[in-house]
Amino acid sequence: MAPMSTRRFAIALLLLVIPTPAMADDNTDAKWIGEARQALQWLREGKSEQFVEACNDTMKNAIPAKQLEGLWTQLESNFGAYEGEISATCSKIEKYQTVTLVSRFANSALDVRISFDVSGKIAGLFFTPSSQDVAYTAPDYADEKKFTERPVKVTCGAFSLDGTLTLPVAEGPHRAVVLVHGSGPHDQDETIFLNKPFRDLAWGLATKGVAVLRYEKRTRKYGPQMDPTTVDIDSETADDAIAAAQLLMARPDIQADHVYIVGHSLGASAAPYIASKERRIAGIVLLGAAARPIYELVADQIPYLARIDGTVTPDEQKSIDETLAMVSKLRSGKIEPGDTLLGAPAQYWKALDRMDAVGFARKCTKPMLILQGGRDYQVTDKEFEIWREQLRDHKNVTLRRYEKLDHLFHAGEGKSGPDDYRRKGYVDPVVIADIAAWVKRQD
Repeated sequence: MAPMSTRRFAIALLLLVIPTPAMADDNTDAKWIGEARQALQWLREGKSEQFVEACNDTMKNAIPAKQLEGLWTQLESNFGAYEGEISATCSKIEKYQTVTLVSRFANSALDVRISFDVSGKIAGLFFTPSSQDVAYTAPDYADEKKFTERPVKVTCGAFSLDGTLTLPVAEGPHRAVVLVHGSGPHDQDETIFLNKPFRDLAWGLATKGVAVLRYEKRTRKYGPQMDPTTVDIDSETADDAIAAAQLLMARPDIQADHVYIVGHSLGASAAPYIASKERRIAGIVLLGAAARPIYELVADQIPYLARIDGTVTPDEQKSIDETLAMVSKLRSGKIEPGDTLLGAPAQYWKALDRMDAVGFARKCTKPMLILQGGRDYQVTDKEFEIWREQLRDHKNVTLRRYEKLDHLFHAGEGKSGPDDYRRKGYVDPVVIADIAAWVKRQD
């Protein structure tokens, strides 16, 4: 699950993308980059009405002008003052022209991605941490002499995703894991501000003799052509994870009967469902897994974040009230066209119910390792206790809790909050060691 801000929450899931009919082929990159720069300028100047007027009808319904008010203030509150454009590129992904404006803020860089439809109207908007902004320094537990990396393609139907296979240099075949992302359009390292938790896991586990496959998430590369009203756990997460596992199973340097899923956040909640669809998966590891529907966690998180500084402003109280009202509608199933929660269609949230994390886990007979951070404010101990209670009679399940770790499984002190994600850290070495040892001891 992506980190949420302490003030306004409209961009928390970064899923504001709506597909539309085919683009014409006679438009130049320069034209679309110019259009995207103009749209970004409107956002910077608080001209939400002009931005929305440039959107197609579906996009207007998804993000009305009122929802965009204060967006730029929120961005600068989270990432620091805007300092300018680093680069601009334009690409055509099937039917859509998408411009990526890599934008420098004082504390980070963001990829601002704006897509256009056949009529030249704005059809999609993304803000994601820019992977090219993050220099990676290996943690002490990663020994680069003990592994090699090679690029791979994870292909599922029409979708082809860039990936990296991290292989121990020791003679194989090796046991292997597939890393499955949390919510949001992640790169293959699951880059969050200065942190790359999936690279930590890949390098740490490979150092200990376990091969690791990580890949770009489908919603990052293909988001502009995915209808958020029809996206579900299969198209967002499960299908690609299964394709990645099958890729590993077909390799001679991998033990086909020892391929495991290691999911984080949404990917962790989905892991039992993924294992039910691909029976050859040898076992699953859940890092920070929600046991309840994800929107129930949102109902807990929004008040927590609003109160973390000791006060609740009128705008924050309004956000809390609106969030709780929408969660109530989701619980009852009485959602209506146009209903959204954190910028994503209500249909998306209900579609996630299909993964029924606890239900599939109770039916799973494969080895299962459930790990929980004691300082995790996104997926709290409430979830961990549900897992413990619901699976107490399952001998295939191991549960571990780490008192000082947060949702990224970074160590810290005191009350956890969004600022923790902005600080450089690494997945704790104890977590790396526990996962590696668990994978190696399975029959």
